[in-house]
Amino acid sequence: MTPDETLAAALHEAAAAVPVGTAPTAAVMLRGRTIRRRRRAMRSAVVAAAVLVPVAGAAFSATFDSPSTPPAPAASAPAPAAVRVVDPGEKVPLGHGHTMRLTARGLYLGMPKATEQLVKAAEVPGGKISATTSGDGGGTVWAGIYRGPERPAGVTLSVGGRTVGARIVTLPGSPGWVAFHAYATRARTDGSTITVLGADGTVLATLAKPGRG
Repeated sequence: MTPDETLAAALHEAAAAVPVGTAPTAAVMLRGRTIRRRRRAMRSAVVAAAVLVPVAGAAFSATFDSPSTPPAPAASAPAPAAVRVVDPGEKVPLGHGHTMRLTARGLYLGMPKATEQLVKAAEVPGGKISATTSGDGGGTVWAGIYRGPERPAGVTLSVGGRTVGARIVTLPGSPGWVAFHAYATRARTDGSTITVLGADGTVLATLAKPGRG
């Protein structure tokens, strides 16, 4: 035998003498299945977290960020009426042949072919209204005084199922009262209601007169 053949034979004998056990196939397969189950569980947890994040965000938005239903608007106050300041004795044309002038005594209503009517300011109780009318079946002029510490934001006249805004006239300074006038195409025998409104819409005074047929 050559030296190489002698060495190969010796190596074979040594290898045969080493004990060889059964391969751990079952253990390896069990460990592999365990690892796969763990990986699937981790992937499921990641997917669940990805789904839950948008849902949680929507709930937060609905609770805190979504615009709430706007509250019903409160009853609006009337827009402040334009108040005309006139000099004592200055004539204010009301139309339909009527005029108005104010003095310290009160309101003078001038009428066609008739003597002026005077509404005395001193005779109007505090927080009350006093008024007079002039007209015919075609239409009527209403004029009056409201006396009170607060300058009204508006005066309305309701007659014949229709409401019109009156114009407010006053003297310079703080006389403690204001005058107003309005015109309606109704006979003065119809029932009417005059309402004085404050800046916040509060009714300061009313004056109702029943119709006379």
